[in-house]
Amino acid sequence: MEPYIILKMLKQRIVDVGEVHISRTTLGKKHGERYLIYLPMSRNYLWKNLHNLNAKVRVYIEIPEDVLEKVDKESAQMK
Repeated sequence: MEPYIILKMLKQRIVDVGEVHISRTTLGKKHGERYLIYLPMSRNYLWKNLHNLNAKVRVYIEIPEDVLEKVDKESAQMK
């Protein structure tokens, strides 16, 4: 990927990584569970550059409408 394209993406400050799945892993009985979000490999050029810059990033999670509808149905059943 051309460096100017990466620079342009970084200057926008927001990168849409698309839909990703959250995976659960365990660290043993002592440490409990951990949830991981795997970033898409299609943007490895960007993750590599951010890693090389030792950049700290903020992660925002948008909850899709269909998930919110499921939550509403489940909470209605609990009442």
